[in-house]
Amino acid sequence: MTAEKSGQMIQKRKAEPQPRDTARNARLKVERPKAKAPIVRSTVASRASSASIRRTHSSVSSSASASTSTSITAKSSPAKDPATGPKKRQSWDMRGKINDMEELLEKDQSKIGEEEHLMQDLQSTVTNKESQAHEAIQRVAELEVDFKLTVQKQSQEIEGLKMSHKAQSQELENENQRNKKRMVELEEEFRTIQDSKVKAENELQNELAEKATLRATIAQNSASFAEVEAELRILKQKLERSDGTLFEREKAIEKLKEQLTLTKGKTYETETRLLEEETTRRRLHNTIQELKGNIRVFCRVRPLLDSERAQTKLASMQFYGANAESLELSEEVSSTLGKITTKSYPFTFDKVFSPASSQQECFDEISQLVQSALDGYNVCIFAYGQTGSGKTYTMEGPPARNKESAGMIPRATQQIYDVAQKLNDRNWNYTMEGQFMEIYNETIHDLLGDASEYGKIKHEIRHEKNGNTTVLDMTTVMLDSPAKVITMLKKASQNRATGATNMNERSSRSHSVFKLRLSGYNSTTKEQCEGVLNLIDLAGSERLSMSGSTGDRLRETQAINKSLSCLGDVIHALVNNREGRHIPYRNSKLTYLLQNSLGGNSKTLMFVNVSPLSEHFNETLCSLRFATKVNSCQIGTAKKIVVNPHS
Repeated sequence: MTAEKSGQMIQKRKAEPQPRDTARNARLKVERPKAKAPIVRSTVASRASSASIRRTHSSVSSSASASTSTSITAKSSPAKDPATGPKKRQSWDMRGKINDMEELLEKDQSKIGEEEHLMQDLQSTVTNKESQAHEAIQRVAELEVDFKLTVQKQSQEIEGLKMSHKAQSQELENENQRNKKRMVELEEEFRTIQDSKVKAENELQNELAEKATLRATIAQNSASFAEVEAELRILKQKLERSDGTLFEREKAIEKLKEQLTLTKGKTYETETRLLEEETTRRRLHNTIQELKGNIRVFCRVRPLLDSERAQTKLASMQFYGANAESLELSEEVSSTLGKITTKSYPFTFDKVFSPASSQQECFDEISQLVQSALDGYNVCIFAYGQTGSGKTYTMEGPPARNKESAGMIPRATQQIYDVAQKLNDRNWNYTMEGQFMEIYNETIHDLLGDASEYGKIKHEIRHEKNGNTTVLDMTTVMLDSPAKVITMLKKASQNRATGATNMNERSSRSHSVFKLRLSGYNSTTKEQCEGVLNLIDLAGSERLSMSGSTGDRLRETQAINKSLSCLGDVIHALVNNREGRHIPYRNSKLTYLLQNSLGGNSKTLMFVNVSPLSEHFNETLCSLRFATKVNSCQIGTAKKIVVNPHS
């Protein structure tokens, strides 16, 4: 019974599941997380715990198997004699065999009891180990859950650290760029500082040198300081004496202030008298000009040119008169009998200028007429003469003009500016406008306009009731400085029609007219006046037989001679003027333009320019005879143009 019981127990133990298998099944039921690199230590600890549990189950199973094997081996082994080994009985000795079997059974039962006791101990140990294994499995599951949570938390922390690291890296990169930029700025600043340092060192050296110089100067001045102190004491004494006279001088100043007040009153009275005297001066000046005649004639004989000095024969001319107003031409004439006689041609004008006369001397004689334009009268000055007699030189001066060679136009404008500046002190304010035109082939052209529009615009002449003459659509230039007059003359000279003839290398082929309009206003008397100064350079008269003109030059010469002939007709009609007689002003554009200048509403002066050469004797004689006719004209009195302030 005991053996069977032992065998059943052994079979039961074999049938029971081993702790190792139970632990393995428990491990299979738990999902093992994949460990990440940062969590290596937790994974290793968990695996070590599982290995320890497996080793415990293995040792328990091994112990149970070993005890069972020992028991079975004991049953199957034959009886042995403790001293001599197993004793083999005789086949007939059944009793002995039974006794041996009983002894063996008792021994086996004793061993089985021991084994059962050992089995109970082992069973208790296995139960404890299984309980420990179960607890260990639960602990492993808890650790694995904690491990997962820890892994997730650490993963999140790692992602956060990565993002933080990335942000910090970007910030560090930006900071690095800023530092590089700052480094460049600092290097530039350092170079600037270095340059400043070098400059400062140089300045320091200069200052040190200057300091040394100043020290030397101070040393020198120290010697004279005592002298200065002595002078200062003297000055203090003088100041004390001056204080004594200061009171007296203050009294004198008070008296002077009283005298100044009285003087201001007298000055106002004087200025009032000056204005009255200015009005009287203008009236007397105009009376003098009227006594001289409203049409005056000056004759000017041009000097020889450099090219004429060698082989040119001069005409016989004599200048005489107390005021240089007479000229006499003479020529040798042979009669039919061969007798040679001298024929004289005396002429008397308002003034005669010899070849030695300068531009300034000529202008001094016409400056009073320019003053009349400022006083509010119309003034006309024109140059007449044959080609090459010096008309353009007289009116404008040479192309490369200077102060000495300037003509009547720039000198007249300069005088007007100078006088206008002086009249500012008497409360007169003047404005000046200029126009420059030419009459070419009986057509008026604007010399200050656009050169591309030359000949495309029709300019008409209008005579107003107040005696003003206006040419329509002309360019008007405000002349606020003498320099503008020079610029205007240059532009007009470039646009003026000129050409070469046998008589003159650069002959003016048109009549040029410079019109200067003056407007004056007196802020004290409220008086206004307007004057017009016309300065005219007529084209040169010449004989067709001597000019050598053909084609366009021939037509130009014919137009020039026609207009000058019409001017002669007008002068002839004025000389023989009878009441109601027609004056042919409209026969040419020139005479129609000069209608108010020749017809009594203007103060008119004619420069007759003649050549000193004998070959031009006949043309000179014709010009002087024409000038004599002009000088004998009697026209009406010029009227002052006064603008009504209330109109």
